[in-house]
Amino acid sequence: MSNKSPLLNIMLQSLNKVTRNLVRDFGELENLQVSTSSINDFASKTEGKIYKSLHYDLTKSRPEWGIKINEDFEGETDKYYWVVDTLNGKTNFVHALPYFALSISVEYNNEIISTVILDPLRDETFFAEKGKGSFLNDRRIRVTKRASLNSCIFSIYSENNKNKNNKFDFSNIKSIASSYSSLTREFGSSALNFAWLASGKIDCLFINNLGKSKIACGDLLVKEAGGYLTNLKYINAYKSPGDFIVGANPTLHKEILKKLNNFE
Repeated sequence: MSNKSPLLNIMLQSLNKVTRNLVRDFGELENLQVSTSSINDFASKTEGKIYKSLHYDLTKSRPEWGIKINEDFEGETDKYYWVVDTLNGKTNFVHALPYFALSISVEYNNEIISTVILDPLRDETFFAEKGKGSFLNDRRIRVTKRASLNSCIFSIYSENNKNKNNKFDFSNIKSIASSYSSLTREFGSSALNFAWLASGKIDCLFINNLGKSKIACGDLLVKEAGGYLTNLKYINAYKSPGDFIVGANPTLHKEILKKLNNFE
């Protein structure tokens, strides 16, 4: 997608501005031989620098817009909002595991209309704008074309061990995976899970207890890549935060929801 919109360019430039320091801090973290509290303090300072930089750049570019950084609240009607996740996969970052990302989305009337997910270590930028498709760097991406649950890659992620709003937990997912000779993976970053689902690297995604600020980056990206991202009642994930949500291509999504709802 060579002809990026001015809005998308603002988001990309804001994220790229913090990338070099983030990668440098990650390199330092890998070599730190200090206490856990010192490492946590270091990671918090890194995230604080990202917060400050993104807040400054985004509010400067669109001072009339609202901004939600790592927080969930309902926006006003007919108003634009930046929705920012400063360090998705922070626990991975703290442990020097190379699976974390940053994201910026734009919300209008409770709908995401533009989004960017940046994976700084792999230099991969995933982005989408409403009606224009999803991209990895400048290459168009789509969800997997698999039509069967056999030999799939299932990815799971949860903010907690069990979703209080549902009767079942991830043991159901692992049971289904086993019966179809599929594999489950846990990467520790919801943003990268969304990105890899949209680009066909994983086939099905299962996420538990995620807030709106973290769902935002995946909502449009998966949709524009031809996938579905909903709760068990087929309600859009961004409109059902905290629920157990499922992401997949249309065929697998229908099949997996049918099986999961049979557990109730």
